[in-house]
Amino acid sequence: MKDIKFNIGCEDIEELINGGAYYVDKTAYLKNILMSSSEVKNSLFIRPRRFGKTLNLSMIKEFCKLNYQNPEDKSYQQKLFIDNGRSLAVAGEDYSEFREKVMGEFPVISISFKTVEGSCFQRAVSQLLYKFGMIYDEFDFLSKSSKQDPDDIETYRANKKFCKNQKDELYEPQNLSKAISIISTAIPQIGAMLYQEFGRKVIVIIDEYDVPLQKAVIAEEPYYSKMLEIIRTISGNTFKKDNLPWLYKAVVSGCLRIAHQSVFTDANNFTTYGMGDEPYTGFFGFTQDETGKLLENCDLSDKSSEVKEWYDGYRFGKQHIFCPWSLVSYCNQALHSDNDKPQQFWINTSGNDLITMFTKNSMETHDAGNLSKLQQLLDGERVNITLEEFTTYPDIHDRVSFDVFMTLMLHTGYVTYTEDSDSSEEVTIRIPNQEVLSCFIAKQKFLYGENNPYWFNQAMILVDLLLENKELQAQELITSMLMSFLSVRKTRSEFYYHGFMTGVLGFACSAKGLEFHEEIEKGSGFPDVVLKRDSTDTVTVLEFKKGNNDRLARIDSANYATAQIIEQKYAEPFLKEGYSKVYGIGIGFGGKNCVVKSLGNMAKKK
Repeated sequence: MKDIKFNIGCEDIEELINGGAYYVDKTAYLKNILMSSSEVKNSLFIRPRRFGKTLNLSMIKEFCKLNYQNPEDKSYQQKLFIDNGRSLAVAGEDYSEFREKVMGEFPVISISFKTVEGSCFQRAVSQLLYKFGMIYDEFDFLSKSSKQDPDDIETYRANKKFCKNQKDELYEPQNLSKAISIISTAIPQIGAMLYQEFGRKVIVIIDEYDVPLQKAVIAEEPYYSKMLEIIRTISGNTFKKDNLPWLYKAVVSGCLRIAHQSVFTDANNFTTYGMGDEPYTGFFGFTQDETGKLLENCDLSDKSSEVKEWYDGYRFGKQHIFCPWSLVSYCNQALHSDNDKPQQFWINTSGNDLITMFTKNSMETHDAGNLSKLQQLLDGERVNITLEEFTTYPDIHDRVSFDVFMTLMLHTGYVTYTEDSDSSEEVTIRIPNQEVLSCFIAKQKFLYGENNPYWFNQAMILVDLLLENKELQAQELITSMLMSFLSVRKTRSEFYYHGFMTGVLGFACSAKGLEFHEEIEKGSGFPDVVLKRDSTDTVTVLEFKKGNNDRLARIDSANYATAQIIEQKYAEPFLKEGYSKVYGIGIGFGGKNCVVKSLGNMAKKK
């Protein structure tokens, strides 16, 4: 194996390159982004998490950033991008004129909203204020400059002091109002001062603009409308339609495309680049060529088919894109351990509550339509949806349409466009790869376990119904549970229903302290399930059969199951042990329905 160094999770281009870590070159895109026409003054890039947004924005910042102590000095960029021995695209002769005009030529204001969250509005504002306080620190030299207006200096110092002193949550109304005012005006204030200081226009970078909106929706005390007003005001003041003499270009990133009228109301020349928009489809994530080169450099070319199955599948425009976080994590694992088997990486980088919230909500509201379509995706099928442009961030605690939810899932990387989809309003989607499918599988443990009170209570009731020989109530409940059950399967075989029932009954019996046996030898064969409650001297023997999705076929299957209980003498051992209540129950399945037939108390027929 080759000695290749990876810096997993590194989002700083300087740290990555100077640290000698592997880097997939994206510098070829700098020219398009920074030298594009005035009609594309500001750019919003929408991509899923862990696809390299922050690293690419760091690249833009470090390439353009002026040396504030010596504006003519470009040695920092020369060393980082040109003389590093990596032969980056931007170091080529074709970029010489571009480098002359852009490299090290601009003041850059860069801020990330990635970690801005709070259980209430005041805490989230406090997080934002801290972020802007760091910007005031970075440009503190402005408050000491003779080129600045004394009133601007006074305001700068007062704002910086306020940011530093507000370490606790902003519960005093006047402090909260002051904090929001500073947050809303900091970028244009500092931008104008930088322009005054250096006579050069400013580049503004905002990373993960929508994270505070996401967090506001799912907070203990939701505050979406208040946070939306802050983000909208920041946008309006920074990118307003009036020609700002100090602003050269802005680059903003996020996961979710929220309608212009909601966030970028007063934005000037703002162009949004989604996953299907050229010329930046290969800017985030690894293309097939980049992935092939990485695997070749790591002597892992023989693993390309497995890597493709696990980490490929995303479609940005006409390109197949691999998840960079997962791919680098896999290569690092394969090179520096004995394990070269693909596994989940992307899915473990942050909470994956979208799947849980949606499916749990659909189960509790008995929304069979949503669950049926989601089941199609889990079965590897394609599903048609209408893309939604959000005017607000969807509250996934509430019941939302399948199209709204799947648009959200598309933006966050859980599903992707199919190859023949044109990324217009009507699109076809699928689950991209094995890694994401594994996430859905993992979520089943939550959805159908003790952590989900709704499902857990249904399972507990079902055990009681079967041990009390209440066949019609059991039939109704099992059918209801099947309607809200999601599985990852190739076909609906008898094993599918067997797995469903053993899973449900197994954890419920464990919680109740009852005996649960699966396919133990009894009589002349192996009954599917045996339930025992010694406190009531009760045993229930269960046998499952699959029929067609037709009522008569299900009845035949249930009768066949009960006949097998008799023929194979599954109940005989319990009758000999003297149990006073021994029930034989056959269940015939088909589709999302079942028929339950009971032989009654076989102990009384002895």
